[in-house]
Amino acid sequence: MIEKKEQLKRKKPRNSAGGFFATLLILIIAGGAVFCIGWMQLRLNEGEYAVVYKKSYGYEAELIENEEFKWRWEALFPTYLTLHKFNLKPQTTDIRLSGILPSGKIYNTIIGDDIDFNWEIEASINYHVNLDSLVSLVESGFDDLDSFYNDFEAKLNSAVLDIINQIMTADPETVGEQNWLSEAIKNSAIDERVDIIGVNIFNWEYPDLALYSEARRLTLETMRDRQAVISEIENLAARLESTQEIRLKLLKSYGQLLDEYPILIDFFELEGFPIESILPTVIE
Repeated sequence: MIEKKEQLKRKKPRNSAGGFFATLLILIIAGGAVFCIGWMQLRLNEGEYAVVYKKSYGYEAELIENEEFKWRWEALFPTYLTLHKFNLKPQTTDIRLSGILPSGKIYNTIIGDDIDFNWEIEASINYHVNLDSLVSLVESGFDDLDSFYNDFEAKLNSAVLDIINQIMTADPETVGEQNWLSEAIKNSAIDERVDIIGVNIFNWEYPDLALYSEARRLTLETMRDRQAVISEIENLAARLESTQEIRLKLLKSYGQLLDEYPILIDFFELEGFPIESILPTVIE
């Protein structure tokens, strides 16, 4: 019995040491799990960025990136923190547009139908959302960038139409330069949240801009001459209308006078001026 008690006493320290290490191991594992749960970068794939949303705070202004270590204790509560993840790889859109220079159809009537002022362009445009705008995009309701890309590309097509018409009328020599469209798009600030990386033009056909300028000048001169003729006709019509009004008033006065003094009719006839010969001279 005495020997068994001594053996039990010798075993107790061993059991206590084993329990301590087991507890320590559990704590280390638990701590590691907690650390991993709060480590934001572990939730991102390569090339992804994330916007953090907290229920009691809203959207964080700071963007989560793969390159930097970020830890959030709020991630320990499954429904408290939400990550909106995005891959901001460059996007490519192909555009194919055609049109006619402003008032081109009107100018055709001046120089002939065998000459037109049509243009056509085919190009590929590369762009991406800039990082500084990602949080504001999510706050404005774009959880999925696909819808934002669709909206932007629609605005891009419309902007290219305006840019082409403006450049070819205001600065026609520019259209023959390299990268003119890329520079024009960047300067137009279609959407400050998007950066235009580059523009590759496959096909660019445009009319003789010197001829377009001359046709425009001739058309404007013709319109000015026409307006001058119209103004003269309107002035003449106004003068004729004024003269006619005077004659009608005079005729009315004669009528009133003859109604009041019918004897004047006989008097004019005696004098050799019948009333029929007087009235026509008044209304001529």
